[in-house]
Amino acid sequence: MRKTKQCAECQSTTIYTTTISSGGGYSPDHLPGAHAWYTSGKLEIYICGKCGHLQYFVPAEFLPGVARSKKFKKHSS
Repeated sequence: MRKTKQCAECQSTTIYTTTISSGGGYSPDHLPGAHAWYTSGKLEIYICGKCGHLQYFVPAEFLPGVARSKKFKKHSS
């Protein structure tokens, strides 16, 4: 959805997007160790306006932090 701007489930092009906090503090941190302790990471959300399919993406500026974080493991196939 992010690159094509088209829903992977129903192929609709009615896509809504926003950026939210990844949490922390009193809520779960969905990007643990990927940002400074005094800030919050961000997540981009894409929602299909036709079928409701939802996808989360980590913005590019937080990806190096994910790679450095000891909380994430590199998945091997």
